[in-house]
Amino acid sequence: MGKSDNDTERGSAGPRLQPRVLTHPEGQCTEQEFKKQHDFLERAETNFSNAYLVTMAPLNLLTVVSASFLVLARVNGTVASQQPTYKVAFGNDGKCLAEVNAARLAAGLSALVQAEKANADRRMPDTATDYTGSGDTWAWLPVCKALIPEAEEKKASRGAGTTTFQSGTYAYLPVENPDAVDCNAVVDKWKGAYSNFDGLPPPNKEEDNLYKNHENVSFVALYNPSTDATADCRVVTCTKTTPETASFKAARTSGTKTETGSALICMTAPDVLPKKGEKSPFTEEQWGQIVTAIEGSASAVAPGVVGLALVILGLSML
Repeated sequence: MGKSDNDTERGSAGPRLQPRVLTHPEGQCTEQEFKKQHDFLERAETNFSNAYLVTMAPLNLLTVVSASFLVLARVNGTVASQQPTYKVAFGNDGKCLAEVNAARLAAGLSALVQAEKANADRRMPDTATDYTGSGDTWAWLPVCKALIPEAEEKKASRGAGTTTFQSGTYAYLPVENPDAVDCNAVVDKWKGAYSNFDGLPPPNKEEDNLYKNHENVSFVALYNPSTDATADCRVVTCTKTTPETASFKAARTSGTKTETGSALICMTAPDVLPKKGEKSPFTEEQWGQIVTAIEGSASAVAPGVVGLALVILGLSML
């Protein structure tokens, strides 16, 4: 018999049964019997195709989801492998301590003494010098991120940390060249925060934003009034190493990017700005001495300026 129009292909929804030649057991069948058997087979083929689609759909979905997780895992693996690492190095003890003490002595305060290595609770942590990119427990991580900020500013979570800074009041200032620090300029910068105070510096309370500006903290550290105060003043240099992405590795031989940042840090102890403090870091008498020293040094420049103006005026009248 010829091929029926109903036996044409039905698309690619699923496998189709091959056309069959229908015959009667005796070799003949009526038109009514042929149509009945043909309709039966057509329904069977449709049911088979639907069953194929129902069975394969979940499998296809599972395959897509699995592939997505595989891609995500690869992306996460790439990001993890490209996390930066940090290393911190320290300069000599007592850096700029002479200039710091000159400012203190002018205000009637005692000179600070460089904390000895045996006095670890009055020195900055300097044993854990490397950070491999895992966790937020490295004490120097916030410092290094401040010295070498990322291209996209991100707030790094700061955990409690297995290595923490000792209790103290810290004076801090980034420097361009760790080997040629202008100590007088650094101390002048710290003294300059005097203008941020309206009067006697208040205690360090959480609701007060004054000490969220580290220039103000540095000012208090410079004039730490404790009679037994010590200092650990050193230049700290952070080195950040970031693996380059695959697109950059082709153009760079090392495959890494290195950045550095340095700061002069003076840790003064004991801490005179404890959190939730109840009293000012200075007494009224101490504050008066500091004000006199700062304002007196500023006014000492004025006569020279006035004298120069008079000389110029006198020359113009000749």
